[in-house]
Amino acid sequence: MKRPAQLLLRGFDAFIRRPAWWPLLILFWALVTAASYSWHIHELERHAHTMAAMRGRLVFEMIETTRLWAANHGGVYAPVTAANPPNPWLEVPEKTIATPSGALLTLINPAYMTRQLNELIGIESDMRVRQTSLDPINPGNRPDSWERETLEGFAASRAERISIVGAGATASFRYMAPLEVREPCIACHMKQNYRLGTVSGGVSVSFPASYIYAIIDAQRRGFMIIHVAVFAMFALLAWASLLVTRRNVLELEAVRGDLVESEKMASLGRMVAGFAHEVNTPVGVAVGAASQSQELVAEIGRLIEQPEVGEDDLRQRLTLLDEAATLTLGNLRRAASMVQSFKRTAVDQTSEADREFDLAEVIDDVLKTLRSMFRKTRIGITVDCPHDIRVFGSAGALQQLLTNLLQNSHLHAYADGSGAGEIHIRARTAAGAVRIEFSDDGAGMAAATLEHAFEPFFTTRRGSGGSGLGLYIAYNMATQGLGGSIGCSSQPGQGTRFVVVFPQHSTAREAADHEDRTQAAGRQSP
Repeated sequence: MKRPAQLLLRGFDAFIRRPAWWPLLILFWALVTAASYSWHIHELERHAHTMAAMRGRLVFEMIETTRLWAANHGGVYAPVTAANPPNPWLEVPEKTIATPSGALLTLINPAYMTRQLNELIGIESDMRVRQTSLDPINPGNRPDSWERETLEGFAASRAERISIVGAGATASFRYMAPLEVREPCIACHMKQNYRLGTVSGGVSVSFPASYIYAIIDAQRRGFMIIHVAVFAMFALLAWASLLVTRRNVLELEAVRGDLVESEKMASLGRMVAGFAHEVNTPVGVAVGAASQSQELVAEIGRLIEQPEVGEDDLRQRLTLLDEAATLTLGNLRRAASMVQSFKRTAVDQTSEADREFDLAEVIDDVLKTLRSMFRKTRIGITVDCPHDIRVFGSAGALQQLLTNLLQNSHLHAYADGSGAGEIHIRARTAAGAVRIEFSDDGAGMAAATLEHAFEPFFTTRRGSGGSGLGLYIAYNMATQGLGGSIGCSSQPGQGTRFVVVFPQHSTAREAADHEDRTQAAGRQSP
């Protein structure tokens, strides 16, 4: 199972290689920018709403504080004028009094003071403030529908209410908070049977919502300019970065491809060197036996020229000649077999064409080509592969894969062949797939090394024979050459195990078989 980081890296690599996908990044950034703009506007509206609420709350608190001051002083007296007539809704003794000089004074109770303050606020600002109640003494204080709904809600919750009523140019911001009955207020509201702590009504504050909209509009344009500028800058930088990154990736890929081909050729070169060393032995033996045969033929000729030839001497030399011929023929056949095996391996590894092959034969060919590498080591190789497994696919990819795994074990698991151990290769088929298990009991890998095992140029033996491309090539051969997968598990000191799974028949063969079946069915149709 691939790690998330590897999946992310592969996804990024695929994205960089396909410019047709790049507009998706710009689209994604556009959505992010739009979401950011919407969030900022929402926060701006919320902030403006909060500021408007604070404005209404401050007016309410000023009114409530003034009312409380007046109530604590039992009201105040002011001269009776046309603008300040006696309160017709106030029924208390000494509502109107005269000064020693004869001036008339009228009592300004908290409710009357509130009404006059509200009228003054309405004149001096765009606010409209009014005191209201569900059971008002003054009919002019009857609530409108919004105020009535709010006052009725105070019975369940005494929380302030904030709303925007209406729409467009006529919309207004409305604020209302409850007025509670306090000790100085009871005397004025005896007829209404108010009790201490109950809600007697509320103070409603309203002003045009354009106050809020002005704040929002003043900053919305700024946010729009900022977001458009950031989007454009990021889009240009992202596109330029993608172009540069793609160019670098393609250049690195070309260099990596050259290095991979160089490593494959180096592997083939090592194989050739090993083959030359291996084939030199049977050829040398055959040459020696042929030379001995030549000498025996000369001796037999000299014996025949003598007047008398001993039968035993002649038979002895003929027997030696037969043994030399047998030895020559056996070693030449062995060399021919090795040449044939190497020929198949070399052709397969330099060709990408698929062919039908015997799995056990391919494994044996690889072992023959690498025999010289393992000959003088204490590393044993055991193969468990049935001889009836036929595969149609890239024999060269499989040979390269097995070659790299064997070389990897020789170099890393057994310290360049100085260690001892066993390598096991087991192959089976199931459900149309070939499964090869390759395991050794060598040094193993730590978790940190295992995580990067198939990455190009990663090696723990740099400078000591490791190119960092062996397992990377093996991975490519398994996934691309064979169309399958490869997994690795390992622990330090407990060896390493690779599992390779690939289709027994390649996609090309399956398509060809399907075409053959279709054509055969067409020929059989009446």
